[in-house]
Amino acid sequence: MKIALLFVTLSIITLAAFAQNKNPATKKEIDARMKQAQDALDKLTPEQRKMMEQMGMSAKVPALPAAVAGASNAQIAAAVNEDGVPAKNAVFIAAIPKISLTAATLAAYVGAINEYISKNLGNESKQAGQYFYSGLKSQKYRASEIANIGVGFWTSGQPEIAVYILGKACTDNSTDDDMLSNLAAMLSMGGAPHHAIPLLEYLSKKYPNNTTILNNLGQAWFYLGETTKADGYLEKAVKAFAYHPQANYTQCLIAESKGNTTKAIEKMKNSLKYSYSLDKYNKLRKLGYSVKAADMRKPFHPDPDPLALERFVRPELPKSYEDELRLKADWDAFQKQAGEKNVNLSKVLIPAQQANAQEAERLYGQYQKGGVTAMTTKASSNENIYRKTAEKNLEEMKKDGGMIFRLKKTKAVIDELLKDFQVKDEAQRKAIEQQSSVKAETETELAKKGEDIGFDNCDVQHKYSEWVYKNYNGPLEEAYKNYLHQLRLKITEELYWKQFTQNEATFEATKKSAQKEWLEAISNTRYIATNKYGNNCKVPEVKNSKYKLADFDDMNCRYKSSLGLGPNRMTFECGRSRIEFDAGVLSGNFNYKSDDKGNNKFVNGTLEAKAGKEISGNAGPVQAGASATAGMGVEFSGSGVEDVYVTGEVSVSAGAGPVNVEIGASGKMSLISGNMSGAINGFGK
Repeated sequence: MKIALLFVTLSIITLAAFAQNKNPATKKEIDARMKQAQDALDKLTPEQRKMMEQMGMSAKVPALPAAVAGASNAQIAAAVNEDGVPAKNAVFIAAIPKISLTAATLAAYVGAINEYISKNLGNESKQAGQYFYSGLKSQKYRASEIANIGVGFWTSGQPEIAVYILGKACTDNSTDDDMLSNLAAMLSMGGAPHHAIPLLEYLSKKYPNNTTILNNLGQAWFYLGETTKADGYLEKAVKAFAYHPQANYTQCLIAESKGNTTKAIEKMKNSLKYSYSLDKYNKLRKLGYSVKAADMRKPFHPDPDPLALERFVRPELPKSYEDELRLKADWDAFQKQAGEKNVNLSKVLIPAQQANAQEAERLYGQYQKGGVTAMTTKASSNENIYRKTAEKNLEEMKKDGGMIFRLKKTKAVIDELLKDFQVKDEAQRKAIEQQSSVKAETETELAKKGEDIGFDNCDVQHKYSEWVYKNYNGPLEEAYKNYLHQLRLKITEELYWKQFTQNEATFEATKKSAQKEWLEAISNTRYIATNKYGNNCKVPEVKNSKYKLADFDDMNCRYKSSLGLGPNRMTFECGRSRIEFDAGVLSGNFNYKSDDKGNNKFVNGTLEAKAGKEISGNAGPVQAGASATAGMGVEFSGSGVEDVYVTGEVSVSAGAGPVNVEIGASGKMSLISGNMSGAINGFGK
């Protein structure tokens, strides 16, 4: 990625000229720093030069990569400052068109914007944009649909095609406020916020409380270095929606630049609460805050019992000796069936474990051939966007007070009761036998010896059973219930998060292991048997049982979201994403790269979309946090899609079918600007 490459290159230059403590922010400063670094290398002694050569290091400062040599000053500043606050850009501020747009002047302004886009895009980008635009027009796509397809190109990391298509669509219909809002967002993030501001101010008059427009205005002024004005707009957006993902992010940067770390942390936590990105996570760590699982939203509303563990009902608990004889057959059948099912699971688990081992072997083979880079490059294409959130939650399950901690505490109660019984059982039985002994008649030989003639088995049996049920079986049953409740919660929570951290083969093995864990647990929750003295005491033992053990449900992902934007389709299933390209009528020998130099682009922001085209009315563009009957949001950055979430009143109950949110090019969608600019080469002039 271009910005990453820029940063690495500039870091090398900075290290070479360590006497300077200010990073270069322009091409001129880079050239000066490189010359300074070379001067320092020229002063090395022959011995030092030889040592460098032995270490594989050159005594010549390397030429700048094409990605850096072709970067604008704005991109260089963004790279060296990471995510800091940009300096005030007086040139761009002075270049803001002195115009107050009206409905009558919109078309002319959009025309001027298209001239700017056409003039400053590379030839290959323009050809690609025109190719898609013309193809879509020939297929009778509406302007709003073409505009949304442009948004799709933006979120998939192709900003040049995106802004070209959207500009053309706005020419076809300059009255669509959603399209104008998205065009303004692209101009700002592309490196031309001064051209976006007139459009945003026009929209702000029509929709003064729309958080998307307020945020995008704030971001545009932020790009220009007008942080006070930017913060004013961003604060309005946050007051309307406290967890606005982009407004809070940029306010964090502003607060940090002023030394207010506490406020910066608060703002970034609010941003993270709505949508996840690794940048947010790392920023909080940099600010000294340790991110907790509670700081991050659950990707989907979890099924409370995905394996149907609650369906496994244990037999009735005996409360007396008579109950024990009556229910023994049911408990025998229960444990027998649980054991058989466990054995079958062990057999089924073998191929799942073998598939998992084969996947591990495949990754190891990649590592052997190409090292860590080769292995992670392949794996990253299937990387789950919810992995970091899942790992944090799994980690916290093990901490004091977490689910695993609570499970261990309930198991300790069971162990203590069973241990206490083992210690006292024999002595208690002897005491009961002694108390129940029948004295020999005075005239017998036993009486003369001072001995008893024995005890009544049934009398001792009942007394012993009463002691066990009162002191152990009753408390044990409560302890078993608590333990199984905590175990069910633990298994369900673990499976929910592990589906985001494991590949398919591993997760299949994990599910089977969880089923085995549950069967082993429930089969070991039987009462303490008290029938020590025979079963001839009035109540005959029941020999047959009609008990039938339940079956597990399979846990399958039921959450699927899809954004169909013309030839681009983004599909997300439980955090695993794929982007499909089907040009259809646009197919041909067409090979397009991100820009004329083949460089990838850094973009970030949020996309919110609703199903169905709606008239803006008094609301304007789609807003983060706003209620919708069906919708979805996408958080994206230079690393790709980082979070996907369902918006509005979309929910699922246990046992229901798949939850699908599908939004096509005819939907209503809004780009919500992030804290970046300079995504498009040639912009910023």
